[in-house]
Amino acid sequence: MIEGLFISASGMLPKATRHEAIANNLANMEVPGFKRDSIFMREMMEAKKRLSGDYPDWRLNRAEGTWTDFEQGKLHQTGNMFSLALNGQGFFAVRTPEGVQYTRNGNFSKDNQGRLVDALGNPVLNNQGEEIIIPPSFSAPLIDDGGVIKVRDETRGTDQLVGRLQVVDFPELYDRNLKAQTPFQPVLSKGKQGFYIPQPGAQQVPAQNTKVIQGYLEDSNVEPVVEMVKMIDVYRSYEADQRAIQIQDGTLERAVNDVGVVRS
Repeated sequence: MIEGLFISASGMLPKATRHEAIANNLANMEVPGFKRDSIFMREMMEAKKRLSGDYPDWRLNRAEGTWTDFEQGKLHQTGNMFSLALNGQGFFAVRTPEGVQYTRNGNFSKDNQGRLVDALGNPVLNNQGEEIIIPPSFSAPLIDDGGVIKVRDETRGTDQLVGRLQVVDFPELYDRNLKAQTPFQPVLSKGKQGFYIPQPGAQQVPAQNTKVIQGYLEDSNVEPVVEMVKMIDVYRSYEADQRAIQIQDGTLERAVNDVGVVRS
C-alpha cells in the first residue's frame, strides 16, 4: 500500500512540471518572438521494458527537462518602421548587462542617443558587434531583407549607409542527433526577459536564407487552444492521482484503526 502511495505521488511530479510549462506558454503567448516550451519525457527505457515483458515504471517521474520549439511564428504588420521580424532561422544579437544575448523579438525603437534598442533599452548590434546609431536628422531607417540599414535624404535623393544587422544562427540547434540536444545541455537556454544564451563553444554562423522584414513582428508560436486542452488534460490526470492518494490514505487509516484493533 505504501508503494501505491509512492507511485501515485511520483506520477504527480511530471504533471506538475508540464502544468508549469503550459502556464508559462500561455502567459507569454502575446510576446513577439516567444517560443513555446515542452517537456522532454523519458520514454526509450520504458519502451524497452514493455517489449521485454518487464514491468514499466510508467507512473513514475519521467520528466527529464524542458525543450524549446523554435518553429516559425506568424508575422503580422505593425506599421512601425522600427518593428523587425525574421522570416527563417536565426536571432537578433542584443547587448545586455549580462553580455551579448539573442532574441527573436524585433520590437525595437530609437532611444534618445540615437541607438537602435529593444523594448528594455538594450542596444541592438550590427554585424561588427557594435551599436547601431541612427543619425539625429533622420526619424526612421530603411532596412532591406538582408538587414542592411540605410537612411534617406529626401532633399538630395541619396541614401546613407548606417550598418547591417547582426543575425546569427546556431547549426547545432537543428541537429537531431546531437548529444547537446538533451535537456541537460541545450544548445540555447532561455535566460531572463526571454533572451537566449548559447552554451560555451556553441557554433555561431551568420543566418542563411533568412529575411529581415521591416514593419512586421513575429507572433509567438503558442497555440492558445492547444495549450488550454493540454492544461485541462494535465489537471484531470493530476486530480486522478490525487484522488488515488486520498483513497489509499483512507484505506490505511482503516487498516490501522479498525483491522489492527484487538477486541476483548
